[in-house]
Amino acid sequence: MRFMLSMICVIVVSFVLVGCGKGESPSGPTDGGTGSTGEGTIGSGSSARDAQQGGNFLDVNTFPQNLLVQGCPRVNCIPALTDPTFVDAFSADARYLQDTDLVMGVVANGEAKAYPHNIGWWHEVVNDIVGEQPVVVSLCPLTGTGMVFDGEWEDGERLYVGVSGLLFNNNLVMYDRSSEASPTLFPQMTYKGIVGPRQGQALKLMPVVETTWGYWKTLYPNTKVISGNTGIYSRDQYMAYPYIQGGEDYRIVDNFVIYPLSPSYDENQTSGFFRPKHMTLGVRFDDLAKAYPFPSLGTESVINDRLAGNDLVVVYYAREGLAIPYYRKIVDNNTERILTFEKAASSTTSYPFMMKDMETGSTWNLKGEAVSGALSGKQLTQIPAHNAFWFAWSTFWRNTGVF
Repeated sequence: MRFMLSMICVIVVSFVLVGCGKGESPSGPTDGGTGSTGEGTIGSGSSARDAQQGGNFLDVNTFPQNLLVQGCPRVNCIPALTDPTFVDAFSADARYLQDTDLVMGVVANGEAKAYPHNIGWWHEVVNDIVGEQPVVVSLCPLTGTGMVFDGEWEDGERLYVGVSGLLFNNNLVMYDRSSEASPTLFPQMTYKGIVGPRQGQALKLMPVVETTWGYWKTLYPNTKVISGNTGIYSRDQYMAYPYIQGGEDYRIVDNFVIYPLSPSYDENQTSGFFRPKHMTLGVRFDDLAKAYPFPSLGTESVINDRLAGNDLVVVYYAREGLAIPYYRKIVDNNTERILTFEKAASSTTSYPFMMKDMETGSTWNLKGEAVSGALSGKQLTQIPAHNAFWFAWSTFWRNTGVF
């Protein structure tokens, strides 16, 4: 591992000297063409557009490894957690959390677990098991991306991931810990191996619900959450956001981006559609991606859309930072149906609004559960997706569709 990363660091030093000095910036990625568009509801804002192919970093053969930068001095300098202790939501060891703090919620086989951003700030990767399903929960604070991956390879071998210390366009680069001597590097946002024995192999993205700790407890009152007593840092440390500089909070200050971007913000026409730190829900099917920037979604929204041949609906609740995409296709009496949803009034305090499908008049909650009507008991399938700062999404997916 030291040999591989030291070789990359030689390239990295050259990049930093050029990127931060007055020399020419290194060349950006190849566009890969425009290709076909992703059909669907474009949206109503002035920046709305359809998705097109290309403008990304998915081709590992042309991936610009020269743009990797050393974010921290060594492998595992940010210590990943593996199988940490979980506690009940109202345990004393969960008191490092405020109800307004963000968590990444994962539900598998009836078990619900919360992975707080507070933990991700300091560890970035958690290798865990939820409902007997191995998972890798990752958070890159610099790109605002909380992403969950299947923690098991196709052959049944468990995947253990660590923090390489490298960054690509400010995004976390993970590594497969199963082979320290010859590891595979995985940029989080593309989640495809760029170097190593699993080069070209993609991790499997899983669904995640990102929302406030307070609202997650409302949705899943029996949830477990990572204990603040990790044995690595004190519980108080998990109450302190680390990316504050000169009194400026990285999460909200637009010009506070730590490492150079390629293409630069000025060179990337897509980047100017929204402010750099605007939060965005990103949905991707292969190389067709679409952004649902929070400022475009209102306060409580139900959005029917279509991307890359997939019919989907996005529910958005601004107050709790909740944006969830679901497939609109269900199977009813062995027949596939595509539903069209509209916003409906809620009869419970757990949900500020509900959805109603126009085909049967059934009512659905924000968890995608039909709670009344002809389809009562049915469950919508959540689409694996994630949130990101706009500057990050628009850098990685320059031909993104925009709602």
